[in-house]
Amino acid sequence: MNRLLPILVAGLSLTSVAQADDWCKHKADRSASIDTTGARRVVIGTGAGDLKVRGESGRSKVEAKGEACASNEELLGKIQLETRRDGETVYLKTLMPEMKDGSWFGSTYATMDLVIALPDSIPIELEDSSGDLELHKVRSAIVADSSGEMEIEDIQGDLEVTDSSGDIEIEQVAGNLKLSDSSGDIHVEGVKGDVVIPIDSSGDIRIVQVGSVHIRNDTSGEIFVRNVNRDVRVDVDSSGDINVEDVGGNFSVGADSSGSVRHSRVVGTVQVAER
Repeated sequence: MNRLLPILVAGLSLTSVAQADDWCKHKADRSASIDTTGARRVVIGTGAGDLKVRGESGRSKVEAKGEACASNEELLGKIQLETRRDGETVYLKTLMPEMKDGSWFGSTYATMDLVIALPDSIPIELEDSSGDLELHKVRSAIVADSSGEMEIEDIQGDLEVTDSSGDIEIEQVAGNLKLSDSSGDIHVEGVKGDVVIPIDSSGDIRIVQVGSVHIRNDTSGEIFVRNVNRDVRVDVDSSGDINVEDVGGNFSVGADSSGSVRHSRVVGTVQVAER
């Protein structure tokens, strides 16, 4: 029996690899571009699949390249890219078929991994359905994401993010950051302006080297904050430890149900509500 176990494990591993390699039965390249001369906003809407968006200096177009993937030719034909312009707003959207069964190795699936390049001087609004998201070097951004890992870096102005699930990593924001998250860990570093988190349902929060911090409602998970120029304020924290270091202004916790509260090197006043 023991001699059969390695053979069985190897067989299962090979089967898993084979399934991963050929799960996408039908593939096709997709591309689209639209001129942005005179535009003041770019609106992007995408469906299932990984997404990479990068701003580039000197660019005058939005260009998208993707790989569509589906379980059959009919679904593959329905995966398309659409562009249009309305006044000073440029739109890029992925068109996806309606899915009754969304299982990856089930009967039907349709996704598209997408890479988008656009001018770094135009603010963007982005709505992403599912899959990992990378966003780099744009003027300012409003991002709504349903699920998947998120990596955002080098935002020249303000950034607003609403996320349902998945870890979030944000670095180098020249303006303010507003972030609402349902689940997943949050790492924020290098925000010159204010960091405001209206609500975080679950997952750890780590914030380093920012202007100020205001966490209005954190349900669960640890909070670590370090190197803040101005105030750090936590209105409500239901569970998890709070650790704050190197604050140039005041530090306050309005309500904390459970977990320890530690602070060090706070220049201003410290106010922690009693339980």
